Amino acid sequence: MTDPEHTLMSKRLGFRMLEDHDLQNLMRLDMNLEVRAFFPEGVSTPKQLREKIIRSHTSFLQKGFGEFSVTDLKTNEFLGRAGFAELKNGEIEVGYLLLKEHWGKGIATEALSALLDWAGKALSVPRILAYAPINHVASIGVMKKAGMRYLKTEPSHGVECIFYEYPLKPRDTPAES
Repeated sequence: MTDPEHTLMSKRLGFRMLEDHDLQNLMRLDMNLEVRAFFPEGVSTPKQLREKIIRSHTSFLQKGFGEFSVTDLKTNEFLGRAGFAELKNGEIEVGYLLLKEHWGKGIATEALSALLDWAGKALSVPRILAYAPINHVASIGVMKKAGMRYLKTEPSHGVECIFYEYPLKPRDTPAES
């Protein structure tokens, strides 16, 4: 289900491409020490957030995926951001980050589930990856609840992380003649 404003929607959430007018909301989110506690690089700067918006737009145009602003469908309130990025090895990761006042309400699980469903329809990749530091119990729980399965534990960004994967069904391809 979609509407003109949203690329995708779930029961409670709307997802639309990050836009320049999201900068203030992203600053509330990504410059918050508590929200970014599990990010080894810490909080983001306004310049980094502007670059994130540009990178996301470029990724959508070139690759068909990027990051979304996540909003409440009833109130249009900004809840956080979620979406996809390409890892250095070429695989696709999914991530999500919510304002603290929206933690513990099932929003992250709903967002991740919607994104994985969308990926299965929109992306031609064998799987989607997600990872979190081994002590980020809440995020690991979200990955499990969304149906992702354990893949491996290894360092990433200088921190020991748990990786999960979500296999995507191969899309139908024309038979070779």
